[in-house]
Amino acid sequence: MTERRIRIAGVLEAVASACDFVEAEARRAGLDEQAAHNCCLSVDEACTNIVEHGYAASCRDCVIDISCHTDDGHFVITIVDNSPAFDPLTVPDPDTKSPLANREPGGWGIYFIKKLMDRVHYTYEGMQNRLVMLKRIKPSTPQMDTLANAQRQPIRVDEIKPKVKLIAPSGRLDAMQSRDLAALLIRQFETGNKWLILDLSEVEYISSAGFKALVSAWQRTRELKGEFVLTSLNPRVREVMQLIGLDLVFSIAETPEQAIKSFGGSK
Repeated sequence: MTERRIRIAGVLEAVASACDFVEAEARRAGLDEQAAHNCCLSVDEACTNIVEHGYAASCRDCVIDISCHTDDGHFVITIVDNSPAFDPLTVPDPDTKSPLANREPGGWGIYFIKKLMDRVHYTYEGMQNRLVMLKRIKPSTPQMDTLANAQRQPIRVDEIKPKVKLIAPSGRLDAMQSRDLAALLIRQFETGNKWLILDLSEVEYISSAGFKALVSAWQRTRELKGEFVLTSLNPRVREVMQLIGLDLVFSIAETPEQAIKSFGGSK
């Protein structure tokens, strides 16, 4: 596979284009649906980390270079940036078994990368950070149709029962979309709504920023003596949630109807 490259601006708004590029290249290299999404999420996390921490989210002239090729049965992603030297692999892994209140707020995104990719290397050369991520290419198997990419689409809110709101985002819950969701959830709490169902049936994946928004909402509903239930998780979302132990924290239902029943007579 000939090496292909893309250069994006060092801003959050540009990260989605890097994800689209890598996901397309991963599929062209023969990765199956799950592996391609793992690559996409890893690139999302890496680039978001560069923008928010390396470039401090304010460097409009900064860039991130991403390249993809295959080598010895692996799909290889290389991410290069000019921010101050930082080895993300030195960040301690979060304790996925500790209570949420005892966990440090950062480190999830890098943990995702290390768990979802087969090998990850970091070097600092020529005043540049270079992160190399490898995913082994396995024979493709039939997969479900790809979910439509609906980034930055309006988040649907329905009242499906008095005092019970169903919130349905779509596409990728990346750093940008997660801001929209967090703001919407805050508005729900401010207007007295504390019985919330989050329908994830149209969500492709959730980044660490997305999980932080969900954790914040979960904590707020507990303070308000309400309930926050996730429903209709696809396998990719469930896999990442299990990596950080949040499947043991959140209330999860298979369908919105089951979520409503889980509220019982608490309201």
